[in-house]
Amino acid sequence: MATAEAGRGAGVGAGTGAGAKERQARLAFIGCGSFASTSLLPNIHRIPEIDLVAVCDIDRPKAERAARHFGARRVYVDLEEMLDKEELDGVFVIGPAPQQAALAPHVLRRGIPVYVEKPSANTSAEARELALLAEKHGVWGQVGFMKRFAYVYKIAKEIVSRPEFGSLHIIKCKFAQGPYPQIWGIDSAKRSFLIGQVCHIFDLIRFFGGDVQAVQAFYHEVTPTQFAYVVNLIFTSGAVGQLDLNSLETKKAFRDISEELQLVGFETHLVCEDMLNLRWQPPEDFTAAVPETGRYLYTYTPAWTGISNTRKAFGYEDEVRHFARRCLGLAEGGPDLWDSYKSLLIGEAIYESAHGGRLVTIKYD
Repeated sequence: MATAEAGRGAGVGAGTGAGAKERQARLAFIGCGSFASTSLLPNIHRIPEIDLVAVCDIDRPKAERAARHFGARRVYVDLEEMLDKEELDGVFVIGPAPQQAALAPHVLRRGIPVYVEKPSANTSAEARELALLAEKHGVWGQVGFMKRFAYVYKIAKEIVSRPEFGSLHIIKCKFAQGPYPQIWGIDSAKRSFLIGQVCHIFDLIRFFGGDVQAVQAFYHEVTPTQFAYVVNLIFTSGAVGQLDLNSLETKKAFRDISEELQLVGFETHLVCEDMLNLRWQPPEDFTAAVPETGRYLYTYTPAWTGISNTRKAFGYEDEVRHFARRCLGLAEGGPDLWDSYKSLLIGEAIYESAHGGRLVTIKYD
């Protein structure tokens, strides 16, 4: 069985001369359901660093279909059998959060890196246990916060890191859709929304602004599945922020989604819209021809050719590639099990504040 150290240590193949082939990460999937088969597995053939060794699902026809479609050499219905027989550098464990929290430890205890979808568990306490388990066994886990790898947010991250942007002072984000269901055994849709959906947004604001220190949230309900949270934020950096998170805005829940991120520096700001477009006003005008008119914006608005591969434009391909490269020791960082824990903490603090009517300070263990 490959250890975590072995998985991270070898960046090239056995040969070192001209034409030597770089070693591929030997990866496997546990869980071949709809999300794995539509968002993650289709990226495999585009990533040369990956050798898809095996797939596993308790539903054998589902696993066999995934192997046939995506090129896995072997099929299993028992994860322990697969882990016993295969030499693996990393394993994807994909399913509902409670299933991931139950199955990922089987991989981590063997010292193998794991990839789980967001969030890693239903609660911050369970997510923390998973992160601690990984550390105990000298290994790590990646979480599928794909927005960090999306084109628009990669561009935004590069811009706000420039000296001319300076410190980040205000972060505002809106995420809106239609009715959100009750999922994963969670007691209500209004809590499910914070755990299963906008945990993405909580990670996104942390990606730019760092840890959140305190939240003050307000809640408005129209139906049990159609509601809104408005949240004021204080970041540990001293920056402030606001969130508009609602399931009121459209009738089609997962079709008509609206997402906007605003980042304000000092005498500069940028706006990202729907993970597609970006507008940036730098501190200095780019022309002095008519200085009294303003405002001068740089824009990123890709043509259809630029977003025809939506899995790459929206981050799915690059998050899978990052996992493979980290397994090979060719990359570092990325959204990990602790990031999932912190995202869930923010959601829990928002729920507590919205339904308790007070400012809630977030305590990180």
